[in-house]
Amino acid sequence: MILSSTNTKTTKIISIFLSFVFLYCYCCYAKDSIIGGEFLNDDGSSCLESENKIFQMGFFSPKETTEVPRYLGVWFTMDPKTVIWVANRDVPLLDHSGFLTLSKEDGNAKVLNKSQSVHFTTSIATGNMCSIAST
Repeated sequence: MILSSTNTKTTKIISIFLSFVFLYCYCCYAKDSIIGGEFLNDDGSSCLESENKIFQMGFFSPKETTEVPRYLGVWFTMDPKTVIWVANRDVPLLDHSGFLTLSKEDGNAKVLNKSQSVHFTTSIATGNMCSIAST
C-alpha cells in the first residue's frame, strides 16, 4: 500500500514537471523566419532567432525594463544587452502594441503600431532587379 502511494506521488510530480518543461519550451520557442502576412508581436516573449542561434531579433527597451520606448532590434543570443542593429531608432514605439510584418505585395518589412502607423520600413524594389540586355 505504501509503495502504491509513493508511485502515485512520483507520477504526479513527474507529470507536473513535464508540464512545466513543455510550457517553458512552448513559451520560449523562437522561429527563424516569417513570411508575407505573418507577424512578430511585441508580447515580451516572441523573437526570431538565426538558424545557428547566434542572433535574435525582437522588441526591446534600451534600459533594463520592459517599459517604453520600444524598438525592434537584433542582438547576440548569448549577450542580449549588446544590440547590434535597431530598425526604428528614430521613431520608437510608445507602447507594447508594435509588430513586425512582411508585406505580401512587395516583400517589405514594416514595424507598425496598433493604429497601423509606420515606424520603420524597408525599401525593396519590386520587379526584376537583374535584367539581362539582349542585342
